[in-house]
Amino acid sequence: MRTVATQFSCLLLVVALIGCGNRTTPEGGRSRPESTATTTPPESPAFDSTLVALGNEPFWNVHVAAGEIIYTVPEHQEGYRFPPARAAVEGDGRVYRTRRELPQSETGPRTLQLRIWQEPCSDGMSDRKYTMSAALLIDGESRSGCAFFKGDAWTGER
Repeated sequence: MRTVATQFSCLLLVVALIGCGNRTTPEGGRSRPESTATTTPPESPAFDSTLVALGNEPFWNVHVAAGEIIYTVPEHQEGYRFPPARAAVEGDGRVYRTRRELPQSETGPRTLQLRIWQEPCSDGMSDRKYTMSAALLIDGESRSGCAFFKGDAWTGER
């Protein structure tokens, strides 16, 4: 198993290879890196680590661990539990797709797709710098945010 320090070192190397800075679209949103030739998709979480993706407006977070994926929003602090999913490498990132099979009488999201890629990211409220960007599709609703491996919540830059 890889240690957090090894994962962090690999992430720093990838960031150095792809360059720094957020690109923006004319609409003001972040774009994906233009070239995938030198971009390595982020790793899947190891058995003992957790990948965390988060965003605001609206606030949300997703914890991807070996045994489950948990989607949390302020209105449902205990989180919605999804079955684990292996990440599929797609272009310059990894995509986790999972579905909860629920009776019609139960509420809550049924489908989750989380895409992460190596691109420096700031959450926009605390000015914390993260090593990865994230795009969440939850029951067809799109959200954007940042991602990190638990233990390396941010780079320390503010």
